[in-house]
Amino acid sequence: MAHINSLTKKRLGSVSSGELLKLKDGLYRQLKEREWIFNRTENNLVFLIHKEGVYGVVVRNEDIDWSQ
Repeated sequence: MAHINSLTKKRLGSVSSGELLKLKDGLYRQLKEREWIFNRTENNLVFLIHKEGVYGVVVRNEDIDWSQ
């Protein structure tokens, strides 16, 4: 488990504000958009903004598709 947490922290550490991130398929089915703009992280939460910048979502680290 510690290995997974350190791997996630490493990935998030390499992401810059404004970078596109994709949500995993099958999660948050109410959201049609899968790609979101990275804003910031707090603890195990990732703050994402819609491409138009009008609204955002907060998801868990595990909800991001890191295989891009």
